Amino acid sequence: MISVDLHRLEYTTDGFTILRGLIPTSLLTDLRRETDKARDIARRQHGAQAQRLQPVYSYDSLDHRSFRDFLSLPRLDAVVKGILGEGHKQSGIMGVLFEPEQKAWCTAWHRDWGYNAPHVDLEAFFESVTNMQMHNQLNGALYDDHSLWVVPGSHNRRDTQEEQANFVKIPPPPPELNDEMRASEREHVCIDYVRNMPGAVPVSLFAGDVAFYRACQWHIGNYVPYTRRATLHDGFYGAEDAAWQQAVRLRQELAPTQA
Repeated sequence: MISVDLHRLEYTTDGFTILRGLIPTSLLTDLRRETDKARDIARRQHGAQAQRLQPVYSYDSLDHRSFRDFLSLPRLDAVVKGILGEGHKQSGIMGVLFEPEQKAWCTAWHRDWGYNAPHVDLEAFFESVTNMQMHNQLNGALYDDHSLWVVPGSHNRRDTQEEQANFVKIPPPPPELNDEMRASEREHVCIDYVRNMPGAVPVSLFAGDVAFYRACQWHIGNYVPYTRRATLHDGFYGAEDAAWQQAVRLRQELAPTQA
């Protein structure tokens, strides 16, 4: 078993660490059953391309116990506390990430609570990324999953000149996709866009693995319909996270009156 010290070193250096084989097989079976239900709910409510259901606790037809059992796994608790210390609670908004049913798709390259939220004070955001107590989340793979890509080491710094030069503007807009594209063409447009970010690497997870990572680093999700996906998505947030997230929401609410 990898020690907590090594996880902490990886996390501090690269902005992510992987807990291999964290989810026991019995719990993996239970979670797959519940996320099959969640996938059906998401597609009924939001259509074939729906790739998220969040929070799972809002749906009475799902057995919430298996999701809470996952968050209570002793090794996960030990690593989170070993990296962040005490005082970081489960978010209460756990989601499940799915494959699109019909068409390949990818997000834009982004940094959570910075580039993916309008009206953010970016100077304050880049000051916050140096605080390792903030912007921490996880992906728990119930099936093999290589959808997540990150730029290791980008979690506690500003954008580099090379990163800025590789896109028309920062933050980058998503790739241009349309319904006339053939399936293979959509895939190539997405993966070419993903690889355009200097230093990007896939975070390859096998069923039962969990990636713990800083959401403020450069990252992206790239998805194809023929690869089954059910990945748990949650965060561990402290008081500073709560204050930051509330400030972001307040700026969004006030933005129309400030225009």
